[in-house]
Amino acid sequence: MPGVEVDSEGKITVNGKEVKKVMVDGKEFFSDDPKVASKNLPAKMIDKLQVLDKKSDMAQMTGFDDGEEETVINLTVKPGMKQGWFGNAYGGYGSKDRYEGNAMVNRFVNNDQITFMGGTNNTNNMGFSDLASTMFSGMGGGGGRRGGFGAGSGITSSGNAGLNFSKEFKPDKLTLGGNTRYSHSDNDARSKSDRQNILPGDSSSYDNSEAMSRTKSDNFGVDFRLEWKPDTMTQLIFRPSFSLSHSMNDNFSDATTLDNERDTVNTNKSSNYSESNGYNLNASIDFSRKLNNKGRVFSATLSGGNSDSYSDGMNRSDIVYFNQTDALKNSIIDQRSRYDNKGFNYRAYVSWVEPIGHNNFIQATYSISQRKQEALKNVYNQDADGIYNVLDSAYNQSYRNNFISQRASLSFKSQRAKFNYTIGLNLDPSYSSSENFVGDTTLSKITRKVVNLSPMAQFNYMFDKRTNLRIMYNGRTSQPSMTQLQPVADISDPTNITIGNPDLNPRYTNNVFIRFQQFTPEKQRAFMIMANGSYIINDIVSYTSYNQETGVKTTTYKNVNGNYSGNVRMMLNTPLKNKKFSINSMTMASFANSNGYINEEKNTNRNLILSERGGIDFRSSYLDLGVNGNIRYNATSNSLQKENNQNTFNYGAGGYTTIYLPLNFKIESDVNWSTNSGYGDGFKQNEVLWNASASKSFLKNNQGTLRFKIYDILQQRSNISRSVTASYIQDSEYNTLGSYFMVHFILSLIHISEPTRP
Repeated sequence: MPGVEVDSEGKITVNGKEVKKVMVDGKEFFSDDPKVASKNLPAKMIDKLQVLDKKSDMAQMTGFDDGEEETVINLTVKPGMKQGWFGNAYGGYGSKDRYEGNAMVNRFVNNDQITFMGGTNNTNNMGFSDLASTMFSGMGGGGGRRGGFGAGSGITSSGNAGLNFSKEFKPDKLTLGGNTRYSHSDNDARSKSDRQNILPGDSSSYDNSEAMSRTKSDNFGVDFRLEWKPDTMTQLIFRPSFSLSHSMNDNFSDATTLDNERDTVNTNKSSNYSESNGYNLNASIDFSRKLNNKGRVFSATLSGGNSDSYSDGMNRSDIVYFNQTDALKNSIIDQRSRYDNKGFNYRAYVSWVEPIGHNNFIQATYSISQRKQEALKNVYNQDADGIYNVLDSAYNQSYRNNFISQRASLSFKSQRAKFNYTIGLNLDPSYSSSENFVGDTTLSKITRKVVNLSPMAQFNYMFDKRTNLRIMYNGRTSQPSMTQLQPVADISDPTNITIGNPDLNPRYTNNVFIRFQQFTPEKQRAFMIMANGSYIINDIVSYTSYNQETGVKTTTYKNVNGNYSGNVRMMLNTPLKNKKFSINSMTMASFANSNGYINEEKNTNRNLILSERGGIDFRSSYLDLGVNGNIRYNATSNSLQKENNQNTFNYGAGGYTTIYLPLNFKIESDVNWSTNSGYGDGFKQNEVLWNASASKSFLKNNQGTLRFKIYDILQQRSNISRSVTASYIQDSEYNTLGSYFMVHFILSLIHISEPTRP
């Protein structure tokens, strides 16, 4: 598909937008984990693939866009496969004890679906998203360097099992669908990084670190969707969900801070361990009733949820300050901790749509929502007997938050044959309170009341069914987090201290989006150009102070204006005169201007990225062949250190081939060359990744396939990345899967029953 990319972890993007959901015949498939479909559904079952900008359930009910649009892929099943069983199964084993096994069985009867799936592997092939990664974020044992490394890369062993179903009890009136899923993952990640911290004048500081982590998680989830249409004027959607998670994290880091002359300022060897458990329970009801045939609609939503999680941890840090006296030179932290985090939320929403004149509509809405959270943190030191029961008040950060927001909006929409437009205005009053305490002692209490206005506008023009132009503007207000507001120092990492600023104002973001796209079916040509930009008023940025004697960084937050960003993408995919050949191109340019403060001096970071990727493909009954190339330029400049402005290049070229031989033999090979320039020592890349396989299909209808595949034949794979902010430039490298081979047996399971005759 033009503009569609699938990365090595199964994440799908379309024209740069991540796909959050895959649907099968218009029905949700395993909720919000598109990796399940992209890695498991057999291609031979698919008739058509559609990329849709799907509006929310409520937007579809009211006809007014609520800004909750998401990009989804809808797979339509071949008509001949809608009566019977089908699926696939495969198993493989290879060198270095690599293994893979997976099975998926589907049962389709008219519009009813049921799918069973399960698998296990140690080849980084996650089947379900890691629910625990978001539930327990920020609840570890503490102590590690901020901005350091977690278990996002490395080598992962995983297993999963799930069931997905959709059942029509009354055609077009009552449908029940949902899924249940379980996943387990075990990740081993090792990393190193070099960070240059930008300081005023001609000086810098440097952080070098190496880290290793082991993360295990088990997740269970259930989602249901009940859609009821008692008549043509009424619709009700009920969505309950429940998830249960357990995780364990054990990591170690060895970090060194250097001054501008590369002399050691401090070293920090830290290790921490945490074990966490938690659950989430949520439900929502959407109701809509058409009150006449001219467009008068009443709609309402009621939703809510409850969450509870806890984490037990231990933390050890050994810090040496090289420029201090003997009495202050060494610092040892040896603690046990307990986090308890409880949350509750609800939202109520009502909408009234009134037709005025011919194809003109006015919408009035009101909503109120509340989110309450209590986070208890207790940290203990050892007593004289070595028992961890002495409460350390300096490290405890318990708090209670209560956030209430309201929105009243009025919008006007006009629908014409060739175009439509919407304009509106939102009024957003909000109230928030936060209390920070240790035991029964209140350290701080903050209350805030804010009222904001935010406009919105949309314009859509349809030149024809397959050519359209879309322009959108909206303004959104977002509140600072309680961490950014709390004026109490978080010293869980003594070399990186954070303290909030209670005087922060909400940020206001202006967003503009423009997209033109055209698809010419008779030529199979697709063209798209899109641009978006944002300008932020009262953006919340880091305000960092660096102590050159100790290497300790203290970070708070400040409102600034002048942060903005934008990007432009252009995509073309078209066959040549000889239809067996096709070319594709993706051109992208982006620019970001961000401000931060370092030792009370403002630093403006500007980041320009230009990239081009193109390729040509040839497809026939006996040979598939493709070549591609890419180049990416990244220019970084800083107002504080203009002499250290950096320019990096990433280059790549590659190709693939599939040769279809007699007797159902097939040979496949792909090769990709990558290199870069402008990176720090130890992070330069020059690698050739070459994979190749040979396979033989057999059994009835070629349902069985035996394949031998070698991964990374030249043993050159690496995992290098760069991140740039207004405060630092960092190069990182993670461990990754190396070269190995594997033998697979693949079995296609197809049994199509005859359609039921009336």
